[in-house]
Amino acid sequence: MSDIHTAHDTHREDLLQEGLTVLARYTHFSSTHRVTFSQVGDRLAAHLERVDGTPIPQSDTPLDQKLTHLKDQTVVIRPFFLPMANSPWDEEAVNTFTQVDFDYAAVLGYGVSPEGKAYLKALYFLPTDALLERQQPGEDGAYHLPLATYYVHHLSLDPRKNFARFLYLAERMTEALEYQYDKMGYFYSNP
Repeated sequence: MSDIHTAHDTHREDLLQEGLTVLARYTHFSSTHRVTFSQVGDRLAAHLERVDGTPIPQSDTPLDQKLTHLKDQTVVIRPFFLPMANSPWDEEAVNTFTQVDFDYAAVLGYGVSPEGKAYLKALYFLPTDALLERQQPGEDGAYHLPLATYYVHHLSLDPRKNFARFLYLAERMTEALEYQYDKMGYFYSNP
């Protein structure tokens, strides 16, 4: 089991499902690539493919040649949980990590209803290098991130209420992945 869950909390499972629903609203806006999202254990996964049906490993474009280094052309997304109101749950342990083994982060900002049920209020979706920018592990070797500072990467819960540049999520993701690969020489999920 990865370091994200030390105990099973159903509110996190519910928030992950809500996050998948929001991300799926952006998958219809594609260009060269399309993306489909799923849950794999305690992580999310984004599978990339070319719209024209050409398998990515058989494509000769420079971007696709880099994407072939993603295991199964699948982006590993680590969820983080950000209470945006009083919450009965302590998220510190699940948001703390030592291994950078994910390509993207999904910060799931949530509120709590009067009945005590968590509901998604905001989704911040950003590449790992943007998440870690100017961050260092603490003395314990773990990252303790100020999650509330990532609003610039906010995805609207309703795509019709956001700027057009956010709609082309597959294009934005592939550009960010290409940048990461150019900078690192590998992907965080597949060093």
